[in-house]
Amino acid sequence: MCKTREDKQHSPTVTVVMGVYNSATSLHRAVTSIITQTYTDWEMIICDDASTDNSYHIACELAQEDSRIKVLRNEKNMGCNIVLNRCIEMARGQYIAIMDSDDVSLPTRFEKEVDILDKNPQYAIVGGLARHFNKDGEYMTSTFNERPRPIDFTHGITHSHPTCMIRRKAMMDIGMYTCDKNMHRVEDYYMMAKLYAHGYRGYNIPEVLLKYRDDEASFANRKWQNRLNEVYTYWHAYHKLRIPFWRYYRLLRPILVGLLPRPLYNYLHRRPWQ
Repeated sequence: MCKTREDKQHSPTVTVVMGVYNSATSLHRAVTSIITQTYTDWEMIICDDASTDNSYHIACELAQEDSRIKVLRNEKNMGCNIVLNRCIEMARGQYIAIMDSDDVSLPTRFEKEVDILDKNPQYAIVGGLARHFNKDGEYMTSTFNERPRPIDFTHGITHSHPTCMIRRKAMMDIGMYTCDKNMHRVEDYYMMAKLYAHGYRGYNIPEVLLKYRDDEASFANRKWQNRLNEVYTYWHAYHKLRIPFWRYYRLLRPILVGLLPRPLYNYLHRRPWQ
């Protein structure tokens, strides 16, 4: 852990957790979008997952400038789920805010999410819409049901993960993120499925709260192994959520999507949202 100024007297309402791996080009902008939030009662825990660029040093510099930021470092690359669990275990806030190292939170994101959780104890997780962008600019806005139901998991993830704020107690109740190599890149989906299977519910604010990087590098990560991981994860989520068996035909979707030529995939990936 790099040396930082620390306020040991105050337990913040929100703990922001961020995993970092080779994010030197985007990290400063992402963290700055947290520092400039209109809601200021937060701490931020960054865990560098053995980056080979200077991400760790950038994070430490930011922590030196703001005592609310703490930085951890893994000696070897462990993966997103382990990194986020490590951050959550150190959290002091009653709410856990997810933040990715290449995204940008809009200034009022935390203010709006805290307001929902404070006023609505029936919700354990709150998210919002995300505006997708790449090197050419912004190109689509994600959409989600305001009040997702367990059955909605058959259509995909029910909350945009990098926009989410979650009650820490709920995260601890479900054992945080599941550490299973066969759930790589879909740990967020399974975490949310566990919340809903446990009886927790969530809400999506019908406003854009975050700018989400979704570029060619993101598309390159959609490998066949990841498609198989989706099928494996969805199967276990459906079982945990007691989804009717006749809905299991949707497990074929990742395989069918994986068979699409890349230009057609890119077109279909964007078209429904515009």
